[in-house]
Amino acid sequence: MRMSRHVCFGFWIVSIAVVMAGWVSADGRSDRVWQSSSWQAEELPFAYDAMEQDVVIQLREEPRLRSPIRTIVGDHSQAYALFFREPMEAASVEAAIRRHAREAAEQEGWVEPLWDFRWVHGRQLHLLATLPDPSVSGKAWSEYVIHAGGAKTLDGKALADDAPAFWAVWFKPQQVWKVSADGGEREPLTRFSVFYNMSFLDPDSRYLLLSRYQQYCECDARYPQLYSLYDLAEGKLAHYPVELVRNYRGYGDFVADRRGFFYAWPGDGAEVPHSEWATRVQLDAYVHGAGFSRDRRHLLMAVGEKEQQQDLDLLVYDLEAGKVVQRLAGAVQGTIPKSELDGSLLPVAFQDDGQHVTFAMREPGHDLLERRLRYDWKTGAVSDWNPPVPNYAWSGYMQSDDGKYRLYWNAGLFEGERYVAEWPGDGVWIPGTHQLAFVKWDEADARTKSLYLYDADLREERLLAAGLPWNLELLGASPDGKWVYVASNGELGKH
Repeated sequence: MRMSRHVCFGFWIVSIAVVMAGWVSADGRSDRVWQSSSWQAEELPFAYDAMEQDVVIQLREEPRLRSPIRTIVGDHSQAYALFFREPMEAASVEAAIRRHAREAAEQEGWVEPLWDFRWVHGRQLHLLATLPDPSVSGKAWSEYVIHAGGAKTLDGKALADDAPAFWAVWFKPQQVWKVSADGGEREPLTRFSVFYNMSFLDPDSRYLLLSRYQQYCECDARYPQLYSLYDLAEGKLAHYPVELVRNYRGYGDFVADRRGFFYAWPGDGAEVPHSEWATRVQLDAYVHGAGFSRDRRHLLMAVGEKEQQQDLDLLVYDLEAGKVVQRLAGAVQGTIPKSELDGSLLPVAFQDDGQHVTFAMREPGHDLLERRLRYDWKTGAVSDWNPPVPNYAWSGYMQSDDGKYRLYWNAGLFEGERYVAEWPGDGVWIPGTHQLAFVKWDEADARTKSLYLYDADLREERLLAAGLPWNLELLGASPDGKWVYVASNGELGKH
């Protein structure tokens, strides 16, 4: 998705009573509080004396989203809190909000919500915005604005027309579906109310990493994201107040959660959900890349000084013992990879097949040429790694769970060192098999996709399902190999 242009924020200080860390129901039941006709408008603490803007508009379910902003919101009723620098004339505020929304709704795709105003006192208004049903039915998106410009204070002063506003964009959320390995059954597994980007963190396809951008626009800007973790088995959603990453890069004080992610230790006192799988790691070094071993018992890390960009040390860290069990000085040879988009340094990424851990740096003086290496668990040594991929191309791969087949994105399918077939498409291996599920565009209709299963032993593919939504994405497969997990904001229907 393409996200927002730069939106300049004023400075304010706010105390948030709602702590976003913790588990909530994935079907949106916690969010439905805002939909009830008896939704509560209890006063939220706020530092009014520190306000530099006439008004601050805050999304109640995610207080980090505040005006001025254009951002994605959920498809249910949304509750907002408006804080004013001066006591306001209630009728003029409500009239201004209605007027701005009505004027904006004259544009294609914009709507005027149904409003429910609840005043706590003259400086704090709670507002419930509900999208009218006809505006959502059959549409993939809509937008509305909350804007109090022109409203009057009790002293008769009008707020500026350019007072900070909150532009709310609704997209039809993606949901997780499961499709049987024979293509005969399809069933939705989630009811997310907000559009998330999503991917599985673990080989058992249980934990989903969810993210949503704080701002939105029709452009290529990259902006901070908000992160959550969804447990597919328990049907629970946890919001995190920190950035969650698969491969860590940063200072040597961080948390490794064996479900498959990392985050920097929150020194600002931010509360994160409790996890029995989380381990705090403290090193006297800068971590240029950290990843999990295949069994999630160890970390592989490339470390050095913060400014160091070449020939890093390799650490093997035992998570249960809480200590470094091996250090190979200078073993991570070459220079640190850089992003081709903006030139920023990337974390060194490790991939463990159970026998070897592969990783790639860059040849000194050649940012586009890979320096490929691998660590051997049996010998504890690092040596050159020579995959069947030209060194000017990415050497990334995914393999069947027994390691017999390996699919290189830039070389095709291999059985050991023997070439088998071209790359059939972006896919997932079905656990316990040599079958790869993948998606490709329908030849008869470019607006739809089809789901296929490729059998590496037989060198054959078969169709599982056709006519699927154009934005279908493969996520993973169940541990028993009976289901393929996909994401889409369209209906997959019945077979």
